[in-house]
Amino acid sequence: MATARYLAAIFAAGAAAALLAGCSGSQGSMTPAASAQIPPAVKNHCSAHGGVRVTPCSVDLTVSNPGPDTVIVRAPERKKGTLQEQDNCGGASGIATVTQGSGDSWVVTAGATTGSCTATFNFVSGKHGKVVGSADLAITNSI
Repeated sequence: MATARYLAAIFAAGAAAALLAGCSGSQGSMTPAASAQIPPAVKNHCSAHGGVRVTPCSVDLTVSNPGPDTVIVRAPERKKGTLQEQDNCGGASGIATVTQGSGDSWVVTAGATTGSCTATFNFVSGKHGKVVGSADLAITNSI
């Protein structure tokens, strides 16, 4: 029994040392698995993935800026597919509405409810219907 306890104590000490060694690394470096979960930030700290970009990536609707505001959504140029928009803004009676304008423009109009929501633009491949790129638009309505 003493041998089993001795081995368990060595294993616990080794595990603790490995845990501490993992925490002592540079905070600026990330493992590949961790960096794969965080979308890359582009200009103005906007998140983007797969060539989809929203400019600007946040809209604040206020008394001094009641909107509507126009944002530009860029999709990958060399890929075949469609751009789709999904949001949790609640339509005309909700926080805001997001509608497609002409070309790459989308129009954000304030709703009757104050709050925050997100519009997500997904680029879906033509072949398999798979989302291959996305970008988020943060919307805040404080009117």
